[in-house]
Amino acid sequence: AVLTLSIIATVTGGNEYKDITEHTKQFLKDIRGPLQKWYLKLLHSDSGGHRMHLDGEVDVRATYTIATVANLLQIPLDRLIPKTVINYLKNCQTYEGGFGGEPGSEAHGGYTYCSVAALKLLGHLDNKTVDLSALRGWLVRRQMAYEGGFQGRCNKLVDGCYSFWQGSAIVILAGAESGKLEYDPWLVQYEKEKTEVSEVLFDEGMLQRYILLCAQDVNGGLRDKPSKSRDFYHSCYNLSGLSVSQHNGMGVVFGHKSSSLTAPTHPCYNIRIDRVKAILDHFSATSDQ
Repeated sequence: AVLTLSIIATVTGGNEYKDITEHTKQFLKDIRGPLQKWYLKLLHSDSGGHRMHLDGEVDVRATYTIATVANLLQIPLDRLIPKTVINYLKNCQTYEGGFGGEPGSEAHGGYTYCSVAALKLLGHLDNKTVDLSALRGWLVRRQMAYEGGFQGRCNKLVDGCYSFWQGSAIVILAGAESGKLEYDPWLVQYEKEKTEVSEVLFDEGMLQRYILLCAQDVNGGLRDKPSKSRDFYHSCYNLSGLSVSQHNGMGVVFGHKSSSLTAPTHPCYNIRIDRVKAILDHFSATSDQ
């Protein structure tokens, strides 16, 4: 919801949208305090992680969500993310190299993305916290040579949604290794009007081929794989993976740019980079007010 509101709050196009953008910015500002209080209640003292909701399950999705919203809205992280949370994320890395939803679970693409993105946003995606070499190895082995798409777990079939979950995790890892822990290479490159950040360890062209030729439904929308039905979830994450693969690494675009090129998105937030910059700039300017 906060990501959607951040998009609405940063719409450009003249006075036509001014009222809705200003009201949305004010709403986001007003909910920062209540969100902070609620997030503090989600800390789970026994495990060190966060609950998904009051009395709910504890897993890495909650920490990722809190890190994302707090960063965008400039909510102070010192109380929300104590050291126990970083230790919890660390303990979710499995012997395979990926991350499970909680300690002891199987490595999974969605939970690996949440862990990697959260650690990057919190400034702890480094070898002191996790085994980056094992993580890198697990991630790159998830792209299947024949189909070109990603599987979510070892010995599973390719699924279009992992174009984003696995592809973005690889991009975030590459970005983390390209600079300081607090460095955001995607915003820096966007300001330089260049979106290709660094070499990524997957075949961008093969992934895009799978998305456009196998995951795309001829009647519109995208899907898990051929024989499956199109749906909003897979449409979102196939397109998100398409953007990540087009605007990182070598900047490969499969097919005609006029019909298949997407706008660049931020791999940690999964909204357009220009919207991320606009909302960060807004709340950075108002954080002391």
